[in-house]
Amino acid sequence: MAVGQAQGELVPANRTSRIVIVGAGIAGLACALACARAGAKVEVLEAQAVVRDVPAHLDIVPNLLRDFARLGLAEECVRRGFAYHGIAVVDEDGRHGFDIPTPRLAEPHLPCAVGIAYSEMLTLLRTHARAAGAVIHAGRHADAVDAAAGRVHAADGGVFDADLVVLAAGANSPLAAKVFGAAWRKAGSQSWWHALLPRPTGLDRSTWMAGAPGHRLVLVPVDMTRAGVAVVRTSAVDAQPGGATLRDTLASWGELPRRLARLMMPDTPTTIRPANLTFLEPPWFRGAVLCVGACANALPPNFGQSAAQAVEDAIVLGELLAARLDRATLLERFMARRGERARRVHELLERAARWTTQPEPATDLQALSRELGSIVGSPA
Repeated sequence: MAVGQAQGELVPANRTSRIVIVGAGIAGLACALACARAGAKVEVLEAQAVVRDVPAHLDIVPNLLRDFARLGLAEECVRRGFAYHGIAVVDEDGRHGFDIPTPRLAEPHLPCAVGIAYSEMLTLLRTHARAAGAVIHAGRHADAVDAAAGRVHAADGGVFDADLVVLAAGANSPLAAKVFGAAWRKAGSQSWWHALLPRPTGLDRSTWMAGAPGHRLVLVPVDMTRAGVAVVRTSAVDAQPGGATLRDTLASWGELPRRLARLMMPDTPTTIRPANLTFLEPPWFRGAVLCVGACANALPPNFGQSAAQAVEDAIVLGELLAARLDRATLLERFMARRGERARRVHELLERAARWTTQPEPATDLQALSRELGSIVGSPA
């Protein structure tokens, strides 16, 4: 079978389509929910046996909230999170610089955007995916994929046959590399150091701090009592730092991060999450395998598009699956709706990522926001 070719029926007339998803992060669970809602038999393989509580936040930006509304999750996101509008860009002492608007893209009764704890969002997606009929196999590590046969081999010897295998295993997935080879365009990477802390008094929207070189952070309220902080790491770390290290780092910066440091305890859980910038050159499929989310289009967290693009992949896949197309037609239409659009978002976020680590006076974040809005303002 030629590279990218996708012959065969996705949904034989005599049975329900079988979808096997590798990975139970935002992309994998959103795909599980969308595909199950479309009537497919869905199985999800997740290598982790125990669901970990991730001390990080998710910024549900306007286009992501719109797509969560299409999945029927928006109201619950609002109840569990913190609704806000507008992004404030401030300096290291907390002095206001300018605002970046957050347009209302979801229904009129919903807010513009929402901050939520990352683990809260994963729990919400997992609960709804299971309620829709998806089966999640925790502790089942996918060891190999036969793209021609649509077969996933688990490390414990289990074999899962599918009409479509969806790889949602994250950026730099070894499994995806085995299937797609060296088809990714890489544009660097960052590391973001995350923690949840008590919500600072008066914090009522997403706030970006642009300080001295290397002093960058994002602060997002996630509920009435907590906020998520993400600090850019400009150098690699050898070990997982704890709350004391992050507190000391923030205490050595300006007044705003010093205030945040005073809200942290030495044992405050933290996590460092890589933010790769990689783009899988289309098509994102090989035989019966489709790559989605950061596995295909890894983005930094600027403008909240990493999760937003992953959920958009899920929405489009679910809609095409519900149309009961043959596999070749489904995959070609998926790429028609996602390929060029995702590329444009990726190129724009590369520029935003360069500003994060190597700020250029000519970089206009408000202009970047408007450009991004012209791409994602309408559904895929």
